[in-house]
Amino acid sequence: MGLIANRAKRWALIVAALTAVGGCASSDTSEPLGATQSLDLGLQTPLAYAADESAIRMLRADNNRAIAAHDTARFTPMFADDAVFVWSGGTSAVGKAALTRDFSEDFADPAFIAYIRSPRRVIVSANGTRAAEHGSWTALKRGTRYGGDYSAHWAKSGDRWLVRGELYVKLYCDGPLCTP
Repeated sequence: MGLIANRAKRWALIVAALTAVGGCASSDTSEPLGATQSLDLGLQTPLAYAADESAIRMLRADNNRAIAAHDTARFTPMFADDAVFVWSGGTSAVGKAALTRDFSEDFADPAFIAYIRSPRRVIVSANGTRAAEHGSWTALKRGTRYGGDYSAHWAKSGDRWLVRGELYVKLYCDGPLCTP
């Protein structure tokens, strides 16, 4: 358990760092990198992989529908067997079995309504084997509405896209479940 927890924490820190800096270094070497310089190169999906970007967006929409229906069997297939999921409070789950367990608990809660992820950007890598998804999320649960930003790491396995990891950062909260 200690090895898995350390792996999840290490992965979460890497994702957080890459998310904070846009994932790449600047190609402009005329001045040193500083806190005010944007490191986001405005990466876009190569045209050859536009269908992959659309496929990922469709998988996310299908996954949102599975959550709204409280359907664990439809929710878990898009995750890799060893996917790492980091919730907004800092806890994590490693593996599809842990995700199934945790989401089954949420789905069984009569006060749970939905988690909604809204992708702003999906960028497929230059070789078409990895993708980054960035967006906002909202949770509706027990009279509380909360949400923020998320990042997801996708990898292509054969002809399927699978989530390798997701990281959620809570930026707002309104309701009885809110904590400082």
